[in-house]
Amino acid sequence: MPVFLSKLSRKIKFNLICDFFGATAPYHIGENMGKASFSVEKLTQISQSHINRENGLNYKVVDNSNTNSFNKYYEYDEFLQKAQTRYKEHVKQNMQKSAVENIFQEAIISIDMHHNSNDILDLFFELKQEFGGHELINLTIHKDEGYFTKNNKDFYPHKNILKKDDNNWYITKDGLNGKKDEDFSIKVDISEFSTILTPHAHAIFSMFDFSLGRNARMQKKDMMERLKFVAINLKMDYAPQKIYSAINSDNTFENEEDLKGFDNQIYLQNKNLSYINNQVAKKELELEELNSKLTKQYYILNDIIDKVTKKESELNDLIVQVLTKNDTLDSLSQDIYIKNETINNLSLIIRQKEFKLDEIDNQIYTKTQSIAM
Repeated sequence: MPVFLSKLSRKIKFNLICDFFGATAPYHIGENMGKASFSVEKLTQISQSHINRENGLNYKVVDNSNTNSFNKYYEYDEFLQKAQTRYKEHVKQNMQKSAVENIFQEAIISIDMHHNSNDILDLFFELKQEFGGHELINLTIHKDEGYFTKNNKDFYPHKNILKKDDNNWYITKDGLNGKKDEDFSIKVDISEFSTILTPHAHAIFSMFDFSLGRNARMQKKDMMERLKFVAINLKMDYAPQKIYSAINSDNTFENEEDLKGFDNQIYLQNKNLSYINNQVAKKELELEELNSKLTKQYYILNDIIDKVTKKESELNDLIVQVLTKNDTLDSLSQDIYIKNETINNLSLIIRQKEFKLDEIDNQIYTKTQSIAM
């Protein structure tokens, strides 16, 4: 775990978020259903400890950990070094500390039981082509987490039900939430409960785009489009929802005031992220329009080359007119200047497109290597 990952966290339990916000759709054993979600949060040590299941908390509701998986595509430090080098080449200065600290994000993606790591890898490839960025660092899939229901009441591990070392499940005497293991003292027959699975993927990724030399930007509307894009790609149900992130932690919500406090933290962190993005945007404003057009119009590269040829032909015609029509010399000279500028701009575009082709070749190579692994 790299030292730049913050120890701070929003400390939101994943299964509680599922209950309140639908971040991961319930999956009843024996059913095939799911609602798309793509909830994003900055990667922290606490979220990483849950992903690696190193925090001592067991959120499993079934013993089928063989269906879980982990795949690594980059080392954290390796990716960061590569991104910093590319950023300096593009911006001509070092990446800011805040950008380094926020370079990695965690996406919690609801999936169906049949989805596997290849499905998510393909999803991120498509996201990268559509929105830029979305470089996948590593991927963990959990298919053994969820909650129980009985008599129209939901029971969440480490909230109001707990599996102890004796392999039995316990609830609290008053049926409310417990804080410590000793609060769970009433043993129950778990076979009397219905098991609801919430299969999901923890995708650690970065929005740094090597072709741009900086982060690809996501506006609010783009996030909703991304959610729809994820639903279509994974063939899941789509419904507009709030963009909430969720990670497991040692703490649970005690009351509504706690929830409001977390919402306030979310607002402040989003505000801070917006400020950082604005600072980057000011330094790259001159290139923003061109980069955006090149990213979206890559498919017309051949058409641009044809236009260059036509413009060169037009320029030759203008030169002939200059030599034969002295009375229009001043006007034609101005036209020649404009045409030369056009050629230079188009030549620059071609060079940038050639660079992007190299980047895509590298990406294809990287994906090929990942598949080979």
